[in-house]
Amino acid sequence: MNLQEFYKKLDEVFQERNAQKVVDFLEQSLAEAKEQDDALGIIAVSNELGGVYRVTGKTQQAKDICEDVLKRIEAIGMGDTQHYATALLNAGDVHLSAGQWEEAINLFSQAKERLAALELGEDYRMAALCNNMSVAYRETGKLQEAEAALETALSVISSLPGCEVELATTHVNLGELQMRQEKMDAAKESFEQAAHVFEENQKTQDPHYASALAGLGEVFSAAGELEAAKNHYTKALGLIEQSYGKDSPAYAVVSRNLEKIKTEEKEQ
Repeated sequence: MNLQEFYKKLDEVFQERNAQKVVDFLEQSLAEAKEQDDALGIIAVSNELGGVYRVTGKTQQAKDICEDVLKRIEAIGMGDTQHYATALLNAGDVHLSAGQWEEAINLFSQAKERLAALELGEDYRMAALCNNMSVAYRETGKLQEAEAALETALSVISSLPGCEVELATTHVNLGELQMRQEKMDAAKESFEQAAHVFEENQKTQDPHYASALAGLGEVFSAAGELEAAKNHYTKALGLIEQSYGKDSPAYAVVSRNLEKIKTEEKEQ
């Protein structure tokens, strides 16, 4: 399999903003790689497919494919490489999406150790890992650990050129942590800063832009500003549906929040 051609075609399919087309292309590509018995091709395609399964709510399929990737990488003697660290990060993301916080923390910790051993502590993947690890810590009530993880992520991302959007993503996570800490003014500032960067860089299709809007919806809801909350939730919901469909976990969460706002409006 020509991986350069594969990634080029994948980018083209992603641009169509049709989740099912992406899944179809990746599943077909995986079948071709297996037919050719192309170990590296199978791993590359599986990594992408696992991520798509995750965001579209196909959690078990995502888990299965991530476990398969980890076994395949070990089988070809690459267990001590950055490819294995990336696969651990991907597997952690799946468990994070499934709400299995401790399992996610365990996988992220293994990935972090391998990246550090490979002297990749300032690599983008370390920032992504710490970003996601902060979510798991936050959801288990370990707010100090979550804050420390985000500090590492911010430090790494801030030192990398051309990573404005990734920095905005970190501010989204920071805003979500600040809400948990009941620092609502700080959370609003973090979400607004992130949303501005996504808009300025014309990255409004990025899923984290929808997260920033949903976060602002929560801030406005808590402040009793129902119309502003409804507007932000509605916009976020449309973006999520366009990218990942109505079956995605994110769609379900934002949809519930929007319905609560509509109910409150009727009661008033």
